Amino acid sequence: MRVKYFFIYIVSFTAKTLRRRLKQNQFLRAFAPLQFAVVFFIFISSFSTAQNNLIILDETGQTFFLFVNDKQINDSAQSEVQATKIYDDTCSIKVLFHDKTVPAFSAKVFLEQSAKSISKRDFTYSLSHKKGKTTPIAVEINFISVNYSQSDTTVKTQSPEARIKSIFSTQAKQKEEDNRLNEIYPSPSPCIKIISDSLLQKNLKILRDNHIGLNRMKDAKWFVSHNCINTAQLKQIMSTFDYRNAKVIIAEFAYDYIEDHRNFLEVVDSIEFGTEKEELKKFYNKKIEK
Repeated sequence: MRVKYFFIYIVSFTAKTLRRRLKQNQFLRAFAPLQFAVVFFIFISSFSTAQNNLIILDETGQTFFLFVNDKQINDSAQSEVQATKIYDDTCSIKVLFHDKTVPAFSAKVFLEQSAKSISKRDFTYSLSHKKGKTTPIAVEINFISVNYSQSDTTVKTQSPEARIKSIFSTQAKQKEEDNRLNEIYPSPSPCIKIISDSLLQKNLKILRDNHIGLNRMKDAKWFVSHNCINTAQLKQIMSTFDYRNAKVIIAEFAYDYIEDHRNFLEVVDSIEFGTEKEELKKFYNKKIEK
């Protein structure tokens, strides 16, 4: 709110200065409407572009009273509270829990994205309880939702626990998609139970339907690194590629993920004679020497 009062002071001071100068100068009076229009535009802009909402929810469903910049937001204890029309990038919050055994706490929260000021966003913070200490954790930034009313307190029908689970689930899916596109794969782990043939056939069809070679390779690597397969299944995956070079690339990548390394020579033998076959054979020999 400090920003709001600062703008009010600036606009008021500017208006008074203009009125004083208009009385002294006839020329300026001719442009009075334009000057007041500029002042009015600045005044309106200061409130329309720096406005955000702050949503605080408790991950365990604890109900609480929220204070933002010393102003009480909700009249009754709730597990999710929204404070609207916040003009500062940083604000102080204080949380008093309905359960008196949970200590109250104060903290600063930031209404920024990548250390930059933005507007017309819902900033969601989750209250995390660990080792007797409560900490606000930023979990989501969205454009202001039309589902929220314009009152200072809003309680959604979905529980905070379900909201947080949904948020983290969405974030996990986005991270998984980013990892797939950027070719960030999990480290190999012990392969115990190989996948079913039905699941393999389903993914083989997906690979064959992907006519862009680079994307097909990314999808194949993602599938191999996230599933337990054997050499026979690896050969079927290799068959979705037309060029021997691509077959060698996926075979070398899959080596550390497959269940039966001892049968890898069968994969080597599946490659037709040529430099690619020799390359894959040298790769295998280096592996077994370690």
